[in-house]
Parts: sequence; C-alpha cells; structure tokens
Amino acid sequence: MMRPSVIVLLAVSALPTAAGLVAALWFGLDLASFKRVLAAPGIGLSVASSIWTGVIATGISLLLAHVAVAMAATGNWRRQLNGLVLPFLTLPHLAVGIGLALVLAPSGLLLRLVSPYISGFTQPPDWFTVQDPYGMSLIAGLVIKETAFLVLVLFAALAQVPADRLMLQTRSLGYGPLKGWLIAVVPLLQQQIRLPLAAVLVFGISNVEMAIPLGPGLPPTFSVVLWQWFTDPDPGINVQAYSGSLLLLAVAALSLFGAAQFSRVGQVLWRLAAESGSRWGSERAARGSAGALLIALWCVGVLGFLAILLRSFPGAWPFPDVLPSGFALSGWPAAFQFGGTASTTLLLAALTALACVALVLPAVERLHQDIPSRRRVGVLLFLPLLLPQMTFLFGVQVVLSALRIEGTLVAVLWAHLIFALPYAWGMLAPARASIDPRYRDVARTLGAGRWRVWSGVTAPLLLRSTVLALALAFSVSVALYLPTLFAGAGRITTAATEAAAAAGSGTLHAASTHALPLALLPLAAFATAYAINARVFRKRRGVPA
Repeated sequence: MMRPSVIVLLAVSALPTAAGLVAALWFGLDLASFKRVLAAPGIGLSVASSIWTGVIATGISLLLAHVAVAMAATGNWRRQLNGLVLPFLTLPHLAVGIGLALVLAPSGLLLRLVSPYISGFTQPPDWFTVQDPYGMSLIAGLVIKETAFLVLVLFAALAQVPADRLMLQTRSLGYGPLKGWLIAVVPLLQQQIRLPLAAVLVFGISNVEMAIPLGPGLPPTFSVVLWQWFTDPDPGINVQAYSGSLLLLAVAALSLFGAAQFSRVGQVLWRLAAESGSRWGSERAARGSAGALLIALWCVGVLGFLAILLRSFPGAWPFPDVLPSGFALSGWPAAFQFGGTASTTLLLAALTALACVALVLPAVERLHQDIPSRRRVGVLLFLPLLLPQMTFLFGVQVVLSALRIEGTLVAVLWAHLIFALPYAWGMLAPARASIDPRYRDVARTLGAGRWRVWSGVTAPLLLRSTVLALALAFSVSVALYLPTLFAGAGRITTAATEAAAAAGSGTLHAASTHALPLALLPLAAFATAYAINARVFRKRRGVPA
C-alpha cells in the first residue's frame, strides 16, 4: 500500500507531467497544424540540426566523461576531478552558453588574449565562430556542461560496481590501467547511467537555453523555432507550435531508440576490442592527449565565466583590449536590486529547495527498505527529464490556466518542483538506503521510540546529503528558463528569463549583467552547503558521507 507521503510526492510531480502530455496531445493532434509545421521554411534543416548537435554532443560528452573518470580512478585524483567539474555542474546552461559566446566570438575574450601581438588582428575577423551553421559552438557548449554532469553521475555509479576487484583482475592479466578500466568497468558503469544519459540526449536535442546564444541562426534548431512560435502573439502560430512540440517528442523518441540500437553495435565492437589481445602497456600518449583536451575544455569554461564578469561592467570594451576601459558598477543594480529579478530568483529557488526536501524526506523514509517501490518512484520522478520540456510544459500551462493560477508565483514554484524533485530524490534516496539498519536497532534496544530514532540517529546521518540536496534544488530552480516562461505567462521574471531575452536580442551587456547572478547564485549555494558540512562534521570523522 502506497504511503500518503509518496502519494503527495507523485501528485506534485507525475500528475502535472501526465496532464501536460494529455493536454499537448489533445491540442496538438491536428492534421492541418502538422501540415503547416512541415511546410514551414527550413524546418527539415532545423530538425536535422537539433538531432546532429544533440547526438554528437552526447557522444563526445560520454566518451570524455568515461576517460576522465578512468584517469582519475586509476591515478588517485578523484577528489581533484570532483572539485574541477563541480563549478560547471552548478552553472546553468544559459550562463555557460552566454559565457562561451563571449569567449568564442570574433571579438571574444579568446582572440583578445592573442591580439594583436600574436594573431595580428586589430579588428575582429569575419569568422563564423558562434552560431555557425554546423552547430559546432553549440556542441562545444553542451560538451562542457554535460561532461561535468556525466562525470559526477559515473562517480555515483561506481558505488554499484566492484571496480577495485575488476581492476586487480585486469592487472593480473597484464592490461594497462586505462584499458583495463575501459574493458572491465565501463560496460558495468554504462548499465547504471542509462536514465541520466537518456536525459542528456533529450536535453541536447530539445534545449533552448544554449541554442539561443550558441545555436545556428539560419535556420535555428527546431527547439528554438518552437520557442519562437510559442512566444508569437499570433494565436494561429501558437496552434502550430502545439503540433510542432509533438514532432519534437517524436524526434526525441526516435533518437533514443536509435541510440539504444547503436549501443548494441557498440557492445559488439567493445567486446572485439577487449578480445583483441592488446594490453596498452604504455598509456602515456593516450593519457596526455585526453588530459590536455579535458584541461582545454575546463579553461574555456573558466574563461566563459570571466568573460561574463568583465562584460557585465557598463564601460566600453573596444577590440583588441583584454579588459574593459572602466569598471563602474552602474549597470549592476538592474540585476542585483532587491525587489527585482534577483529577489524573485532567490525567493523561488529557496522555496523550491525547501519544498523539495520537505516532500522527498518523508517519502524516502517510508521506502528506504522497499527497493522495487523506491525504483518505481524514482523512474516516475525522472520522467520529466526524459521528455522535451516544450512538449508537456504547454500542457502544464493549460492545467495551471484551468486552475486559475497561471502567471502566479505558486504556479512557477510548482513548475520548478517538477524539475528539481528528481535531483533531490537522487541525492536523498540512496543516502537513506545506505544507512546501516543496525544504528536503528541499537537505538531501539536503548528504549528510543520511532521519532527519537529518526531525529537522533537518522537525521544527523542524513544531514550532509540534505544540505547538498538543498543546494542542488536551489541551483536547478535558478537555472530554469522554459518552466518559468510557461508557468509564469511572462509575468514572473527571473535572472534566467531576463538573460535569455537579452541573449535572444543580441544585447551582450544586458545578457551578461543578468547571467552574472545566474552563475553566482548556484556557486554560492554549493559553497554554503560545503561550508556548513565542513563546519558540522569537522569533529565527526566517523560519520559516513
């Protein structure tokens, strides 16, 4: 029998998702609208561009993540790798996209660093380095962001894989550490990360946040086309967008199916490589090349954040100067003033984080011993991440409108919870399941009741994960653009909506000004979480992480 806490949790997340899909099907299954979608100029190239950028970025990110984890695990620098990727995990996609555009543009920071003395340029060259027709800048942005996510997912999956034992076996057979890891550990890790990998692929195909500043311009990716249709004031264009969102869902589903079939071929090729007999005794060249590529990506990401910081100042910044001519703060209050977008962003993120933990903690407490139910609830919570956002967010908007709460803070908070709850569940459910039940048994033998056991034993052991779950849900809320746009009906503005609007209009200074709090707030949340944990647990070395 399902507990009330679990029912409430699923009602908040799964019900609006299902209702959104039903509403999207109801309004979008219109033959005339489908014909208009297919007849739109450049629609075939837009769809192909979405598939190309999403699939290629996912493949590169997966390969780099596996190589990074293999090098870190076999080289004993796992903690350092976690520290390097954490900032990029916390940065919203939109902030990464705006930063990368400021770095890679012909007048961007990267070319300024070598001009005019090395490059010889005194004027920006006529290069297509951003919003190029092949989507290479969009692929680069997705790779930087998603590699960091997949690295942390792989590290989490390592707890379910006997990696140490497998590595001892491969070394006894004469394999080098890197190839031993790739042939023995990677296949098992791959089975553990299928859902997160599917979410990465779907997001890569359907994302708007990165496609606005980095994606191709003529024509844009299909997700950007849909975004333009949904925000068009013409109701006829809106109806066309409803059908287009179903086409995007079909494209994502076919891409997932194709990826599943390709993985079967990959398993055969992987087995042939494992059985080839090559031991890779010397791995210096492979490790050096992979390490150089990962460091280059990290440096570009750091330059992106630095470019946002520099471009947010209102002073002139002529090419090829590396620094702006002035550092006046007169442009910053628009993004940081209380009562404006910053306070709305903070309020929504704080409420989302608190609501997530309040909903998830009772549910994981009820299901920590019921493994099948816990997995089913996790899949249902994860479902919104496996769907293109625009497909069901339109339906969610219809539901919110029927409830007469569209455009309110409550509606936006509910929409944010749909996307933040899976991350909070992924943080807290494994942490609760890993607590040794003998702690509870000892407390019971000492006469403690159920509430005393939870407050005195379970809660302290969960404190570290709870604080990190709060920071993670806070960061997810700050980054959400489309859920805020749909549920807020344009009346609720956050740093994400303002930055996206500025980036879409090509106003780089305004985009950077709003992208700065978008980048700083998640970093501040995680810094606070780690500071709290370091303070609380500095004398509790024996408490499990």
